[in-house]
Formats: sequence, C-alpha cells, structure tokens
Amino acid sequence: MAARAKKDIYCEKPLTLTIGEGRRLVGEVRANNVIFQTGSQQRSEFGGKFRTACELVRNGRIGKLKTVRIGVGAPPVPCDLPEQPVPAGTDWNFWLGPAPWRGYNEALCPMGVHQHFPAFRNYREYAGGGLADMGAHHFDIAQWAMDMDGSGPVKIEPPAGEATSGLKFTYATGVGMFHGGPSGCTFEAEQGTIYVDRDKLDSMPEMIVKTPLSENEKPLYRSDDHGRNWLDCIRDRKLPICDVEIGHRSATVCHLANLGYQLRRALNWDPAKEQFVGDDEANALLNRVPRDPWKI
Repeated sequence: MAARAKKDIYCEKPLTLTIGEGRRLVGEVRANNVIFQTGSQQRSEFGGKFRTACELVRNGRIGKLKTVRIGVGAPPVPCDLPEQPVPAGTDWNFWLGPAPWRGYNEALCPMGVHQHFPAFRNYREYAGGGLADMGAHHFDIAQWAMDMDGSGPVKIEPPAGEATSGLKFTYATGVGMFHGGPSGCTFEAEQGTIYVDRDKLDSMPEMIVKTPLSENEKPLYRSDDHGRNWLDCIRDRKLPICDVEIGHRSATVCHLANLGYQLRRALNWDPAKEQFVGDDEANALLNRVPRDPWKI
C-alpha cells in the first residue's frame, strides 16, 4: 500500500514471512519507483567491520572461499501455547492480522508495558525464529561477501535427526555455508580465515585485516549511517545500500533454512526462478494464504 501510494520506505528485517511475499514486494517497489531501504544496518554501521570483511573476501585476500559459518539462533516451531483471557484494551484479532486464528497468550503479546522482546518471533505462524531474526543480519553479510545480492544457494541440506543447527547451503560456486558456529560470520578459504561480528573483526593470518585495501582492489558501496543513506538516496533517487531486492534475497536464505528444518530433507533450489526443483510439497510452502480480510 505504501509503494502504491508512492511513499519511499524503510522496512525492518526480515522483510517478509514467506519467499513469495518477498518477490511481490520487490515487484511493487519497482513498479512504483520508490526508494526502499531494508533495515540490515550491519552494511552501514558498527565501524565498517562488516564492509571491510566483505571487501577482503571479495578481493581474494584469503584465496578461494570454501566455507561460511553463520552463528544465529534456532528455527521457529509451531505455536502450542495455551489460550488465556484477552486483556482489556487488546484487539487480539487485529494483532493476529493475516496469521491463522488462535487464542491469546501473553508470551506473544505481553500485557502492559514490558521491557523485553516478545516471544512471538519463536513461532512459525508469526516469524522465522532466532534463525531469521539475527540471520537476516548475518546471512545478509554472507550474501554480500559472496557477491550474491541478486541470487542465493542451489541446495539446502538439513542435519540428521531433530538438530536445530548444522543445516548446509551449497552455492553454484561450490561454497558451502553452514547454519551454526560462533555468533557472527566466519569465512574460511585456502589461504586464511576472516571472522566478523558487531564487536570484532579478526583474521588468520592476522595481517589480512590489518592491511588496508590497495588502489588496485575494489571497494564496496560505502555507507556509514543506514538511515542517512536512505535519506540521501531519496533525494538523489538512487538505490540504497540495502535495496528491496537485497533484503528479499537475504530473507530468502533464512526462509530456505527454515523450510529445510521443517521438511527435514534435502531441497534443490533455483535462485533465478525462485522455485524448488521438482518438489511440489516444498513449492506449496513458498506462499501462505492470509486470513480474511488481509488479502493482497
């Protein structure tokens, strides 16, 4: 609705609950020529640590990339919370919006003024779990480092049993990316390793991160203030550092992981068509039918 009203948009991550929603969003933003910034501010802030890590990987400082490890939380689970009385003043129907109807529970929508993050993000009906919460940040950096802002993995392999970490993505380049490990992003290659998180940028050998880019190496899009970058792009009518397509593709990685954990089998993905290959069951999960009256 905002895009159709020609309003420029800053939208928090992860952008959508499903992959299909993301592609619809990209289409609306493009059709209406609005400036859209995804709130994946690691590209702009935290002292430039994430941009530096991506520049070093992209410029081959550690050689041919082999493995990426992303340490974020678990996938979501189906909501099984007991029903409680709806507090006075809470419009529970409106809170649920397009999500399936279920009874109120204060873990989802806390009563009164609270000082914590509500747990709705842990449940599949409303969010993508810890995996998509911080994953929309850290998988976004992995995509940037691998020059995959307009693409994604081609295979998703969940771990054995009921494990909630260890899922593997494989890219067409041969790079393997794993859900699990230390918080943040770890890039492993033939000639070294780079680790980055909000409070740290390290490498082995140590000199990799201590040596600035040379004039022959290619820098990445520079932004030191995510909100300011959006406003500057509104003025200049240029794409911001985390445009809608980028935000959609990073959210897609999170959605693919969650579908892998949900289905518990290997999935082949076509990032150009945004479809699973020969898998009707998985493709049926690319979209959800919203509850009335929240139809698009």
